[in-house]
This record gives sequence, structure tokens and C-alpha cells, in this order.
Amino acid sequence: MKKMTGRLLSISAALLLLTNSVTAFADQGGANIVSAASVPESAQSAQAGSGGSASEGTTEKKSAPIIMNQGVRQNSFELGLGGATVTMIKGKESGQQLAIVVKSNDGRIIVVDGGFKTNAPYLGEYIKANGGKVAVWLLTHPHVDHVGALDVMLEQQKSGNPKDFAKIDLGEIYYSFAPMDFYKAHEQEYRLPVIQESYDDIAAYDQSKVHYNSPAGTSFDIGNVNVQILNQPYLFDIDTGNNSSICYMLTINGKKILITGDLPYEAAEQLLKDRGAAALKADVVQLAHHGQHGGSFAFYSAVGAKYALWPTPQSLWDKRDEAFTEDQQTYTIALTRHWMNKLSVEQNFVMADGDWTFR
Repeated sequence: MKKMTGRLLSISAALLLLTNSVTAFADQGGANIVSAASVPESAQSAQAGSGGSASEGTTEKKSAPIIMNQGVRQNSFELGLGGATVTMIKGKESGQQLAIVVKSNDGRIIVVDGGFKTNAPYLGEYIKANGGKVAVWLLTHPHVDHVGALDVMLEQQKSGNPKDFAKIDLGEIYYSFAPMDFYKAHEQEYRLPVIQESYDDIAAYDQSKVHYNSPAGTSFDIGNVNVQILNQPYLFDIDTGNNSSICYMLTINGKKILITGDLPYEAAEQLLKDRGAAALKADVVQLAHHGQHGGSFAFYSAVGAKYALWPTPQSLWDKRDEAFTEDQQTYTIALTRHWMNKLSVEQNFVMADGDWTFR
């Protein structure tokens, strides 16, 4: 009887924690959508024990309105950014991409990557709705699910195409790709045309606005947003494009957000060695390579984030409950999610649920 009573008390406490989590979202006035992954592990266990499945769908409070933009679900979370916002964009894409828009407290815009070419219209409308002018564009690496949208905008501006998203002021561009010859020697051949396209598009842009290969430690401010460049591209002859990812630390009102791009194990370990754990500490981490085949347990342990951003589509997120082992060589979604639980990450924010805005 004592064991049964204790178990019922644990389940009740866990369910109360889950209820409070959902209520907090409703109080913020945004869409109160909590991905199943963001439910604390104890609450997931309680649900499973009572016949529910915490891995299915989302937990949603019926009485709160769901905010939509261009048919895309909008979610928000209060992080304490002093008037700034950070939005991880899903747009209308069903595949993996990375597109983050930061708006400083004085209204200036920073874009990180931008996602697929097909994301250009959605991203363009989003930027236009926030003034139509980008202060800084930060690129992590030249893969199409990261640089495609910017390529489209640069090409439309160059051609004079009248599409309205082509008239956006794209601002200054920071990028540090590996040398093209290195990509040709080691990158997968099917990726080379997009890499060359990105090089060519940026070369045709106003070079007074282009910052190439900035040294590690380069730092600048946009309103209350401090941007620090953490590395130059690492030249590994395996997974070359992803290993050349540039990482950025955003500091906003005392909160640190680490952008990792598609940083795989090799580059993550090198960055940890080069910069040290203290330089990587963050409140929020964007999980590398969409939550799979990226980072490492040691890397994420050093970061020690409370919140995790998963730029992960539904097709990948559906694999979060697949079997894994602690020592497997392939870092799957399921293993990365296990790491987040093991590191006591308080909340996971998943792109599959729609756009996420942090305030």
C-alpha cells in the first residue's frame, strides 16, 4: 500500500507540473503548444503509467487561441530578452532547414541562414512585416537547407525580378565558407553546385557589405543583441560541408543563445578544445544538424543549456522513440533526445510544431 500511495503521489505531482507548463504558455498570450519532448521526463513516465503516450502529438489547452500566420502555427515563449525576439522559422517547409530571425530591442533584424530556396517567399514576407530591412545576415555553412533562401533573394535582386521579396534590404553578410577547392576535393559531389552558387551570389553582392572569414572572437552589437563569432571553418576531409559550420553566440539581455549550424562530432570536439567550456556556456542551444549526427554528449554537457531548439521536421521528430544505445556511433534523434533528458534540459522547442518566437 505504501508503494502504491507513493507512486500515485509521484504521478499526481508530475501531472501538476505538466499542467503548470501548459498554463504558462496560455498566460503569455501566444499559442500554448508544448511538444511532447518538452514535457519533463517524470511527467512522461506518469502519463505512460496511466495509459497515455507522451510521445504522441502535442499537449494543447483547448481554450487558448492558436495563432496562425500564412497558415503556419505560431508559438511563443517568454525568455526575458529585454524587448528583443528570436524566431526559429518552420514556414511551410516539411523538410529540415535552419532559419532564425532575431529582432533587437530597437527593431533591427538579424537573420541566421534562412533555409531552403522554397522558404524565400515566407521568409521574405516575415522580414517585410518587420520593417523589410536586414541589418546583418549570418551564415553557418553553404548547404541548400541553410543558404537557399538567401541565394534566391540575392539572385532576384541581381536580375531585377519584380517579386516583392527581392526588394528587401539584405544588409551586411557574414560568412566563412571553406575554400571551394577543398569542398571540391572532399564534399559530396551533389552539393557542389549550391556551394558554388552561394559563392557566386555573394561575390556579385555589394562587397562593402560582405565580411568574409572573420576571425574567431569577432564581436559586434545590433541594438541589445551582441553577436560573437566563435570559429573559422574547420577543414575535415569527412562530412566536409557540415564540419565547416560557423558557430555564433548571441547574448541578449544577459541570455546566451548558441547557434551551431550543422556542426558534427569532429568540429564540435575541436570547437570545445579551441574555445573551452566556459566560452560555450549558454541558456539556449540550437541542436546541431537538426538534432541528429551533430554535436556530442561532451559538447552539449559543456554548453549546459536549459532550453534546446530543434530545427527538426516532423519526419525526423517521429524517430525520437527509436531504439538506441549509449555507445552507438551514429547520433540519432533518439540518442540526442536522450542526451537532453540526461542533461536535465528543461524544455525542448521543435520546429515540427511551427514557428517558435522567444521574447
